[in-house]
Amino acid sequence: MVSADFRITHASMARKVTDNLQHSLQRLERLQEQISSNRRINRPSDSPVGTVAALRLRAELGRNEQITRNIDDAAAWLATADDTLTAVVDQVNRIRDLAIQANNGVLGQTERDAIAEEMNRIREGLIDLANAKYVDRSIFAGTASGAAYDATGTFTGQAASIERTIAPGVRVQINLNGEAVFGASGADLFSVVANLATAVSTNTNIDTELANLDVSTGLVQQSLAEVGARMKRVTTMQERAIVGGTTLRQSLSQVEDVDLPRAIMEMRIQETAYQAALATTAKVIQPSLVDFLR
Repeated sequence: MVSADFRITHASMARKVTDNLQHSLQRLERLQEQISSNRRINRPSDSPVGTVAALRLRAELGRNEQITRNIDDAAAWLATADDTLTAVVDQVNRIRDLAIQANNGVLGQTERDAIAEEMNRIREGLIDLANAKYVDRSIFAGTASGAAYDATGTFTGQAASIERTIAPGVRVQINLNGEAVFGASGADLFSVVANLATAVSTNTNIDTELANLDVSTGLVQQSLAEVGARMKRVTTMQERAIVGGTTLRQSLSQVEDVDLPRAIMEMRIQETAYQAALATTAKVIQPSLVDFLR
């Protein structure tokens, strides 16, 4: 059996001590970086597995944020439609009350003309409501870029569906086409109101025009109910998106963020160890013979 003697020199000892001190400083620097950045992973080499998990979570969080923006847009669009249709129903009910008032047979021509004039003014307001916009887009014009109705009450939009993705694989229509809400051309709400105003002024066929008004009112109310159903669906998905986003952020925090109290404690321990290593090194490495010969 061959034995070997190993000679420990001051140079080899100095190199070993320097390496140990350097490693200790690196650990101390890493802890200081984690505490100052409040992140456990500042580069992929800090934790390859954690980096992969963080990238996956960030991608999911990005998709969730995009869906949340879609949901917010859909909710705002539907809320605008809901407010508008509610106002339309109120105005139509006012027209109906005026028609019933004019149909009692005791009003003179002046009173009937005044009622007919008010109906026409309300009709103009209804056309304005039918051109309601959300972010410069007419909510009843479909894919058309302009207004849904012109000043005469003629539909000028483009009937088409506008949708938003509110969950992975789930889309919802956020618009209502004007003709589906206010009726087809010629039998639309605006024509019905104009005919009713004429009937009131001439005191003829008021009952017939009132029946037509009720049909138009039913279409608007049906559309209002449809908006409410869509809004409920969007709200449900909005709540899920909020919960999902919170869960993803918590998971990402667990992967990336540092446990601050623990990191501070480890840094204190490392600082103490480093100071002890410096003190020990100063005692172990004694002056060499060359130092005495100087």
